[in-house]
Amino acid sequence: MTAPISDPQPSESTSGPSDSATRRRRPLHREGSLVERRLGGPRGLQQRYCGGESSGRAELAALRRAARMPPGALPEVWALTECPVPPGHGDAPTREEIAVHTAMTLYGIHQQSRTEPMHVPGRGLGQAARTLIGPPDDELSSARARFNALVTSTTTSELTHHLQAFVSQLRARRIPLDYAALADELVRFQQADGAKTVRLTWARQYAGLEHTPTPDNTDSTDSHSALEH
Repeated sequence: MTAPISDPQPSESTSGPSDSATRRRRPLHREGSLVERRLGGPRGLQQRYCGGESSGRAELAALRRAARMPPGALPEVWALTECPVPPGHGDAPTREEIAVHTAMTLYGIHQQSRTEPMHVPGRGLGQAARTLIGPPDDELSSARARFNALVTSTTTSELTHHLQAFVSQLRARRIPLDYAALADELVRFQQADGAKTVRLTWARQYAGLEHTPTPDNTDSTDSHSALEH
């Protein structure tokens, strides 16, 4: 994976839920930084869409159409989903292309008809799930079932399927998510032994634990313990 790139902290004006679950995110890698640049900032897609600009509405609609297509299938989103490809790579999408395409199209689903930002730096997937599911004595059972299916996914296509449904649930409750961090996690998920590392990250976020470096030899069963209640 490429070297991490530090990103600026979210400004005080960032809207969406702001609580102790929204923390400083770990440094972004190349794919996460691409997503952050395309969504964030004064001329990013999020600002243009929430500001009512026609270009933002058109791009968001195109991302939604591309959500169930493979990377590169819809020319209208190429500028939003493209990423560098190593020389000599074959015709199949790279793991980085899959990650950026998936993160950006999920954002397209999440932001639809929402005037407040649904991409919020530092709002990890596990943290968003904790907010959506609710306290142990009053859980939203459909959200719990979807999150459990999501974190036990074993293939990228299975994970993407569950993410699309989960993001729709987040959208309904107006709960934001960090799509730049998600892009990096999707790259990592596709690497050897990467799935268990990503699960542990989400489990720690869900449990409200502060970020600590993830040991390479952590057994995947550890990632499930933080999700138990």
